[in-house]
Amino acid sequence: MMGLKADATATGRLVDIIRNGRAGPAAARPQSSPAGGLFSLFGTNGRDRRTIGVAWRNQTLFLAETRLGSATPPVLQGVQVTPIPAGMRPGDDTFAVFLRKQISEFCGTMPDIDIWTALPDEQAEQWHFRIAKVPPKERDEVAYWTAKKEHDFDERQSVFDCVIGDELIEQGVPKFPVSATIAGRAALHDMRNIIQRTGFALKGVTTRAAAMQNLFSSGWVSAGCEQYAVVHMDEDWTRIDIYSGTSVMVSRVVKTGFASIIRAVVESYMPTPVFADMPPAGQDVPANIPGEAQVRERLLEESMGDMQCAVATPLTHSIDALHERIAPAIDRLLRQLERTMGHFTNTLGYPQISKLFVATPGGCLRPLLEQFSQYLGLPCASLHSLRGAMTPGAELDLAKLPAEHRETVWAIGLSLSHEGRTQNCVHTFRERRQEDKRLRLCRHIAIGSAVAVALTAVFASYTGTQLAAAKHRQQELRQKLAAFGETMDEQKMMLASVQVQSLRKAVRALSERQVGVAFVSELSSVTPEAVRLSGVRLTRIEPQLATSGKKSAQADEKVQGSAMAIVTGTVSGDILQREAALADFLYRLERSPLVLSVTVEKKGAESGLGAETLQFVATLKLV
Repeated sequence: MMGLKADATATGRLVDIIRNGRAGPAAARPQSSPAGGLFSLFGTNGRDRRTIGVAWRNQTLFLAETRLGSATPPVLQGVQVTPIPAGMRPGDDTFAVFLRKQISEFCGTMPDIDIWTALPDEQAEQWHFRIAKVPPKERDEVAYWTAKKEHDFDERQSVFDCVIGDELIEQGVPKFPVSATIAGRAALHDMRNIIQRTGFALKGVTTRAAAMQNLFSSGWVSAGCEQYAVVHMDEDWTRIDIYSGTSVMVSRVVKTGFASIIRAVVESYMPTPVFADMPPAGQDVPANIPGEAQVRERLLEESMGDMQCAVATPLTHSIDALHERIAPAIDRLLRQLERTMGHFTNTLGYPQISKLFVATPGGCLRPLLEQFSQYLGLPCASLHSLRGAMTPGAELDLAKLPAEHRETVWAIGLSLSHEGRTQNCVHTFRERRQEDKRLRLCRHIAIGSAVAVALTAVFASYTGTQLAAAKHRQQELRQKLAAFGETMDEQKMMLASVQVQSLRKAVRALSERQVGVAFVSELSSVTPEAVRLSGVRLTRIEPQLATSGKKSAQADEKVQGSAMAIVTGTVSGDILQREAALADFLYRLERSPLVLSVTVEKKGAESGLGAETLQFVATLKLV
């Protein structure tokens, strides 16, 4: 059995959990999150959390601060973009000093902050899937083994975490959406080392895709519709996410990025065919063919939020001409986007997508936005133009950002991270579950202690009330005694004792004289009908003085008794009835309070007057 269980596949484990509710393997790396004090035992920290999103890319550091309230929507506090000095790389000691200085200046002197950052896109993989409806205690394990089945990852080299959304209906079947992340342990270790060397604690590490999802799942911005798509174009790839509410239903990565558009523009200036009339190696490119740097600069101008291009470049052409030159690359992206949207609507059975959000380097490429809107017939907007609740200082920070630094939306998304809705490669779902168990245990202990203290307080209050009432009654009795006007002294008490002893002796003497009457009355009450008494003789036993002392005399008196009675009689009936009637009579005598002991001196059968009887002689010691 052990071997079979150890070699079980992910499919077998998944079926086993769904059918039998068996738990999965134990967590490989238990790690508890920082304690939140007494308030954390009851599910709240009692204050707003300051969350800092830290991201760096292309020698630029992005910082964003958001205050997350327990019952209020998140509010952006500020944004900062700082160029990283030339020659400085993440992981160096100089970069740690630089990062600590920037975070300290940005956040102030308060050290109690949550820092979230993102792994490089090539070091983390994120995807979305659905699981069947199962009990809450089994959802995490079902999600884990489903991911294990689809992506056979090695836990020794990778870290897995997932977040399960609210229940939804897909093709008439209730399911739960799952957002999962797999990250390399080596890259995660490097990222944690970079942050911890600054002296700040790392709260979480996630992905850029999860940071983008935080914009909608946190409630910071509203898409204005239920079904919408988000297209994020990076340098070498484009990610397409289809949302339903705040959950990602379909996610797809296309190998068409910003670099592909740049190459398409450069190739559009070259002769046809592209490689036929190219100059030999070592010769200069014709002057009318722009370089990739010039094209990138011109495209970044088109990515600005307003329609005015304030910067003039050697690459001058109209907007319409730019649309034509990037059309081949955009056509490939449009076909992939159309297929993804068709899969979402036709295969999964969801309603039509109502809106499209686009993000490119530097903000949003206007020709791309216009072509998407014309081809798909959907309203399109720039993802970087979305704005949620923010302070006036944060609005001023965003207004001062240059066009090439509009990617702060990813840092803002990181600052909106929360363990309840964001994948965290530092504190995974298994570690959060262990932390929840520990908090539940501490909560139960705290509640039990509070109940015990309350019961002790109630008992102490009741005891104090009873003690006060007893003291009050004692005081009343003392007042009543004082009202009589008499006091007791030692002589009066001795005289009263002598009188009591004399009275007891008189009562005893009277009782000794009447012992015969009492004994005859007792005999009449305990004698059955079958027993006929023929004689009763009562003898008084005088107490003998013992030479060994008073205690020995009292002991002999208790043993001997004060009187002795000899009872004779006969028992009629058959032989069995005679024995039973005699035994019943003697038993009743032994149970009598006047009798100390009963001894049968003689017992025998006798015939007379045609009937046989049982005669007996019994000796009784009386009290």
